[in-house]
Amino acid sequence: MARHADGIAAFQRFADSYRRHPAGIEHELIVIYKGFEQQSQSQEARTVFHDLPHLGIELEDIGFDIGTYLETSRRVPHDYLCFLNTHTKIVAPGWLAHLFQYASQSGIGIAGVTGSYESLRQSWELIQMFYWLYYMERFPYENNVARYYVKFTEYLPAGPNSPVPFATARSGVTGLIARMVLAVRYRLAVRRFQPHWRALLMAGKMFAALAPIPAFPNPHIRSNGFMLRRDRLTPFQNAQIATKDDACLFESGPDSLTAQLRRGGLSAIVVGRDGKGYDVPDWWRSRTFRLGDQANLLLTDNHSRAFFTMSAEDRATHARMTWG
Repeated sequence: MARHADGIAAFQRFADSYRRHPAGIEHELIVIYKGFEQQSQSQEARTVFHDLPHLGIELEDIGFDIGTYLETSRRVPHDYLCFLNTHTKIVAPGWLAHLFQYASQSGIGIAGVTGSYESLRQSWELIQMFYWLYYMERFPYENNVARYYVKFTEYLPAGPNSPVPFATARSGVTGLIARMVLAVRYRLAVRRFQPHWRALLMAGKMFAALAPIPAFPNPHIRSNGFMLRRDRLTPFQNAQIATKDDACLFESGPDSLTAQLRRGGLSAIVVGRDGKGYDVPDWWRSRTFRLGDQANLLLTDNHSRAFFTMSAEDRATHARMTWG
């Protein structure tokens, strides 16, 4: 998918990597030109792929990635489809052959580049608890909190009530008492947070769409790159992907693509650049998304590349939310 809003550089990154790493199997490249309202813009994007034989499909910028994939599946006749988002960069030869090796097996419903056990409901609960403690309750935070949760501030509203650092640590009995008092206050604040969070999950409230998302572990193939038989998408052909919440539910909700396939007795496999397929219990061993150095990835996207640039503490927090 080449989405106009994501910029030409993203298309170029994919096209360069596609040229550099043979797919390992015959296929037809389909480029979805999404959200190009002017002919000149579309032409610039097509120039990126000028030397790559491909079928071009033009779609409006609606439906998020999932809606685009579903619409494309209605327009093409192929038995197997591999969907890659705009931020994809291929990093290993034989990438498509590896995916097809598993997606084409009768007992496998979907083969993906990355998976996750994350429950978005619980991750956002953690983020909101951080906000409750350090912004609303005004708890002082220590350096380790700042290091491990530095990314959380990106998700929180800006305002005058920024968190305050913990006073210089005091040693001896005085310091010990101060920490014991703070620990008691902390436990009480966490108890007060729980009804606050349940209220946010109620119908009509901020996080209502997250309420049905299963608790951790919530295994799902991430939608940045996956392959499956086209008829596996039939139950979703009438799905309305109008909001980001709809897209999240398709990916990791109780009736997600992965969940429905697994309930039907089919496996969901993460495929590594080593050519091995990892079923759900072994995803965390795959050395792919947010796992160690991610050295076994077939493809990278913006999120897996961001993981490389995080601090060790930030990586630990994100890995914990993804894998437990």
